[in-house]
Order: sequence, then C-alpha cells, then structure tokens
Amino acid sequence: MKKIVSIDFIPNFEEDDFELIKKILKGYEDLKAKRKVEEELRKYFPQGEILFFNSARAALTFILKILKNIDSRREVITQAFSCLVVPNSIKFSGLKPVFVDIGDDFNFSLDDLKKKISYDSLALIIQNTFGFPAKIDEILSLAKEKNIFVIENLTHALGAKYKNTYLGNFGDITLLSFNRNKVISSIIGGALIIRNEFIIKEALKEYEKVEEFNKVKLKKLLLGTLIFGFFKRFYHSKILRKILKVLRNLKITPEMISKEEKLGIMPKDYLKKFPEELYPLLLNQLKKMERFNNQRKKIAKIYMENLGITFKISDFSEPIFLRYPYFSSRRDEIIKEFSKENIFLGDWYFCPLAPCDAKEEVFGYEKGSCPKVEEINKIIFNLPTLISEETSYDIIEKLKKWEE
Repeated sequence: MKKIVSIDFIPNFEEDDFELIKKILKGYEDLKAKRKVEEELRKYFPQGEILFFNSARAALTFILKILKNIDSRREVITQAFSCLVVPNSIKFSGLKPVFVDIGDDFNFSLDDLKKKISYDSLALIIQNTFGFPAKIDEILSLAKEKNIFVIENLTHALGAKYKNTYLGNFGDITLLSFNRNKVISSIIGGALIIRNEFIIKEALKEYEKVEEFNKVKLKKLLLGTLIFGFFKRFYHSKILRKILKVLRNLKITPEMISKEEKLGIMPKDYLKKFPEELYPLLLNQLKKMERFNNQRKKIAKIYMENLGITFKISDFSEPIFLRYPYFSSRRDEIIKEFSKENIFLGDWYFCPLAPCDAKEEVFGYEKGSCPKVEEINKIIFNLPTLISEETSYDIIEKLKKWEE
C-alpha cells in the first residue's frame, strides 16, 4: 500500500509524536515542559514576553484588542492571498482589515502598501508567505515613518532568516502557530512574543483573564489526532474518507476552520490559553524543527533544479519553504490525478481569502482591489516539502508529464 503524501494531513508528525499523544491521554505530565519550550524558543527570540494561546488566530485577536485599547486608530493592514482567519481576527478585535496586493515574493506589494497606509492605520501584519521573508527593511521603514505597530506573522515562517537574523526579531510583536499544517505542530496552539515595552504590561494584565482550555475538548482533539494518524495509512479508501467526515462533524477529529468562522462569526471558546498537557508535544516538535526546515530547503532546491521555477528572493533572505508554489492552467486536473495516487497537493491560495467556499465580502474584501492576487489565484497550487527525496522526484516526474 502506497503511503499518503499530504501537506495538510499532519505532515510533521512522526511515530514518537503519536506515542507521546497516547501517553498524554493516559495522564502523562511534564511539569518542566513549558519552561523547556520557552528555552527552545529563546534560541530564536532572545528578547520579549512569550504568551501561549489555543491558536494563532486567537492570539492575534488578543493582541489587536490590546492595541485598540491603547490607540485610537482603527485599521489593520494585511495582505490578500491569505486565510480568512486573519481578517476574522482583526474584525473580532473591533478593528477594520485593509487588504494589500502582493508582489513577486507573495508578500506585500510595496507600491500598493504605500497607497493603502492611512492616518487611521494602527498596525500591519507581515505574512512571510510560504516561509519567504518579506521585504523587511522597506516595510519597517514605512511603518516607522507612519508610527504603525508591526506584527511579524511567522505562521508560515518559523526559522526563516533575514540578514542572518531569525524573522520575528524585527517588529513589535511576533505571531506563531502550532497548528497541524504549520512548521511544527502540537495539534493546536499559537503564541505571541511581545517586544514593545509599551504593550507588555497591558498584555500581561489581560492574559491573566484568559480562561484555560476545556479538558474534554482536549481529549477529543488528542483522540482525533490518533484517528487521523491511523486513517492516514488508508485514506485512499472512499469508505474511510466518509467515516472521517462523520468524525469531523461530531467534532471528534479537529476541524481547521469552523462553519462559524467562514461566516465571520466568532466561535464559542475561541480565545483560550494553551493547554498545559500539550507542552511536551510542542517541545518534542521544537527539537525537530531545524531538521524539518533543513529537509524543506533541500526538497525546494530539488524542485528548483528540476522544474525550472525560481522565485525573486532577496539575497538577504533565507526562506524555509513551508510549501513550494507551482503554477499551471491545468491545476484542477493535476490535483485530481495526483490524489488518485495518494498525493494530496496544497491549495494556498485559490482565492484572495481561503477557503474559497466563504464569501469574501463578509471579511471586507472588495473584488478587484488586489489584481495580482486574483491573477495568481487562478493557477497556483503547492507542492509538499517535508517529504523524502525519492518522493520529490516522483512528484517531479508526474508534473513533467503534464508539461509535455
């Protein structure tokens, strides 16, 4: 039986992670795990207050509410070619998202950014899409000129560098994600690293009010992940896919984006602290991060050398290639054929705000406002990078047949 290859289907979980989940379900605790996680993160972020949450989107809403309370401006600049959870986080905090078009690096177009910054701009969020560092110097210069808070979003880019310094050490706030399809995963989770002293005091006070994560829900997530891991070996079966869908509907297996979020509605239990029980799993993943990212870079180099697609990456940048972007007008056919062989390619991003079954106007996006994004949406898809060299060559061979 051929092993499944999927960008979204817990690609960074190995056997020791599943064994650790089983131990946690049996009551395993490591009271030092949180401190050890902080020590690991300090290797990348020496300065700043670290706060842990149940998700990156909740963490973003939390910090934007803090900024709203200390400043009268009401717009947050973000890019299209992103996930709808970002504008949701902005709206849930009582602020307004302003969408900027992208450049050739899939990050802010500097020209469009300059046009859309206004006197009401409170903060901007640098996405570092696919793990590609944005034009940090130019963005920081604009932000400083307008006195705008800078949030470095590392949900795609934990471990990437700019000018030989890890991303996340340039702005006021850094946002991390530990979701199941990110750089590392503890099933759920996110964190803030706050370096701006003006913000820290207020953030610590408000963090004390954040409730703990529900224990029953946590057990469901842990059990659901074990089920995911089991089905990953058999996902080609239509019957098992239907079973998995039923489990999702019962909220036994984790859902990436809820129905409420697709409607722009804040779900119940949206903002919570990171579950104490998951720190050992997060620690286990953090210790593997360098290995994971080195493999991603190695596979990206193989794609570059064999597929002829390169990107305009600054000489100052060291991307991690969480995903490798690829383009084809026959995208839908390619994805369908690959799935028949248990290779599930990625869909970042087929519309300005993914997933595409949500209505963009709910999140404040106006069609035509980001033409470069809408052009790329039609042809882009993503190749996995946390895979073996053998698998990467198999993918390359299959893609080349479509180019003949």
